[in-house]
Amino acid sequence: MDIFASIFAGLGLFFIGIRLLSNNVKQLIGRRMRVLITRVLEGNGSVALLGLLAGAIIQSLNAVTFVMVALVSAGAIDKRRAFPVINWANLGTSVLILMATLNMHWLILLLIGITGTTYYLNLDQSARYRHAIGALLGLGLLFLGIDFIKSGSAILKHTLWLKDAMQVAGQYPLLSFAIGTLIAALVQSSPTVTVVAMAMAAAGLLPFSSGAMIVLGAGLGSGLATLSMTGKLTGSARQLVLYQVTLKASGVTVMMTLLTADWLSGQRLVEHVMQQLGLGPSGQLAAIYLLLQIASDLAMRALRAPVLQWLEQLAPPSVEETLGRPHYINDEALVEPETALLLVEKEQQRLLASLPTYLDALREDVYSSSPAAHILRAAEGNVIRECDVFLTELADRNHSREVLEQTIVLRDRNQLLNNLQEALAELDQAIGDPVRMGEVRGLIDSLVESLHMMLETLAEVAAAPAAADLEMLRMLTHDRSELMDAIRRRMQGGGIAAEIQQAVFSATGLFERSVWLLRRYVLLLDVRPDSAAPAPAGSERASRYSAA
Repeated sequence: MDIFASIFAGLGLFFIGIRLLSNNVKQLIGRRMRVLITRVLEGNGSVALLGLLAGAIIQSLNAVTFVMVALVSAGAIDKRRAFPVINWANLGTSVLILMATLNMHWLILLLIGITGTTYYLNLDQSARYRHAIGALLGLGLLFLGIDFIKSGSAILKHTLWLKDAMQVAGQYPLLSFAIGTLIAALVQSSPTVTVVAMAMAAAGLLPFSSGAMIVLGAGLGSGLATLSMTGKLTGSARQLVLYQVTLKASGVTVMMTLLTADWLSGQRLVEHVMQQLGLGPSGQLAAIYLLLQIASDLAMRALRAPVLQWLEQLAPPSVEETLGRPHYINDEALVEPETALLLVEKEQQRLLASLPTYLDALREDVYSSSPAAHILRAAEGNVIRECDVFLTELADRNHSREVLEQTIVLRDRNQLLNNLQEALAELDQAIGDPVRMGEVRGLIDSLVESLHMMLETLAEVAAAPAAADLEMLRMLTHDRSELMDAIRRRMQGGGIAAEIQQAVFSATGLFERSVWLLRRYVLLLDVRPDSAAPAPAGSERASRYSAA
C-alpha cells in the first residue's frame, strides 16, 4: 500500500508542478514580454531559441500553442512566424524528459529550500516576484513528484504479478499505444505520460516495445487533446492548433513506421543501437521521445508548403480576425510620442467611421454586406483594447506634461468609443428584426435614421473639426431625455403588446444613452491631441447640415 501511495503522491506532485509552472510562466508574459517576443521573432536563430526555451520552461506544447494563438489573434506577430515556434517548442519539451533520466535529488532539495525561503520573507506577496516564485515552486514540486514515482516504481519491480502483467501487455503493442493515447488525451501532456513510463521501465516493469508504443501514443494523445480545446476558434488561431496536431501526427506516423518495420524484421536494430550506446531502460524511452520530436520537426519541414496551403483552405481567416487587428498602431511607433499619438487618433477615426454600419441591419431598404453588429463589436472591441494598452505604454515611457495630457484625452475618447460600440450592439439586439415592430415601426425607423445621421456627421467632423461643425454637432446631440420619456409614457397606454413595449423602452433608452455619449465625444473634440489647424471644408459641411 505504501508503494502505491508513494507513486500516487508522486503523480499528484507532478501534476501540481506542471500546472503551477505553466500558469505562472503564462502570467509572466505581459505586454513587455509580448513586445520582446515580437522582436525576437524577427530572426530565425532567435525563433529557435525562443521556441526551445518556451517548451523547456512551460513544459506544455498546448500552452505554448495557445500563447501563440493569443499573440496572433492580437496581431502582435504574423502566424507564419508562429509555426516555427511551435516546432522548436515541441523539441524543447524534451528537456524535462532528459532531466528525468538524471538524479535530481539534490536539485529538488535546493529548489524547495529556495522557494520556502522566499515564502518566509513574504516575497510571494509582491506583485513583482509572485509569479516567478510560483513557477519556481512548480518546478520543485514537478521534480519531487518524479523522484517519488521513481522510488515507488523501483520497489514494484519485486512484485511478480505486476511484472508478469506488464510483460503480457508488452506483447500487444497496439494496446500500449492506445493506453498512451488515452492517458495523454486526459492529462493533456505527453511528457507526463513519458516520465511515468520511464519510471516503470527503470523498475523493470515495462519492456521496451510496450514503453515505446506508450510514448508514441502519448504524442498523438496530446495532439488530440489540443484539438478538443479549439472550441470556437477560427481563422489563424484554428490554423495554429491544427498545425500542432499535424506536427504530432506526422512524427508519430514516421516513428510508428520505423519501429514497426524494425520489429517485423525481427532484428530490433533500434533497441540494439540504444543498448550499444549504454542507455538503460529509462534512457531508451527518453531517446524515443526525443526521436519522436525530431521526426515531427523534419516531417513538417518537408511538408511545410502543402500543409500550410491545406490549413489556409481548412480554416480561412475569419471576419473577426480581419476586423479585430489595428490598422495603424504598432510597437515601433512608441519610440516617437508625436507619431504614436497621431496613429492612435487615426485608429480612433477609423473606428468612429465604422459606427454607422452597426445600424445597417435596422435600416429600411438598406442593403449592406457589413457583418452583424455583435460581430463588429467583438472584433473592433479588441482594437479598442489594443489602443488602450498602447496608450498606457506610451504614458509609461513618456513623462512630459504635453504627452500625458494628450494621452488622457485619447484614452477618454477610447472609452467613449467602447461605450458607443456596446450601446449600438445592444440596440441592434433589442430591436432585432424591425419588421416585427409593427405599428411602432415608424418610430423605430426615425430613431435609427436619426442616430445614423449623427454618427455619420460625427465621423466626418472628427477628421477635421471646425468651430462651426462642433457647434452644429452640439445642437444635434442635445438632451433627448424628455422626448424619450414622453414616447415611453405613450407606449404604456396605447394597448401595444408587452413584447413590443419592452423593445421600444430598450430602444429609446439606448438611443438616449448613445446621444449622450456622442455629445461627450463632441466635447472632447474641442481638445485636439495635435496642433493641426482644422480643414476649411468644415464650415461648408456645417452650412450644408444647417440648411438641411
